[in-house]
Amino acid sequence: MRSIFESASISETQQAEVAELRRCLEGDHAKDRRGLHEIALADKLYRLLLRIIEDLADGKAVSLSSAAQEMTTQEAANFLGVSRQFLVRLLDEGKISYHRAGTHRRVYFQDLISFRNERDRRRHSAIEQMARNAVKDGVYDEF
Repeated sequence: MRSIFESASISETQQAEVAELRRCLEGDHAKDRRGLHEIALADKLYRLLLRIIEDLADGKAVSLSSAAQEMTTQEAANFLGVSRQFLVRLLDEGKISYHRAGTHRRVYFQDLISFRNERDRRRHSAIEQMARNAVKDGVYDEF
């Protein structure tokens, strides 16, 4: 299984093909312009494929990962942008689920995504509350 940290990008010679695919996806939900192929896609899958194609067409590298991917504590810490020691503390406090593979901790990628989303939600909520308090205290005119 490829790691989440391995990225894929396209060569300059593939740019035209990706640009054509992008036009097809942006046009009529994956209907080939020449009428040779028509693929019915769920809206969520369509948006995902379109985003991947747009990033590739814009010259960005794309990384994909299976949601059930197991990660080491170092890989998980790198993903969250924290030290391995801090991540281990989060695991020990029960803030992120993990399991053991022998004596080593392993974290599922979907658990990291859930933790990151909740962390971001709490951060945004705290920032909004600080802004409301600043308006209430007269520091700012409006929020």
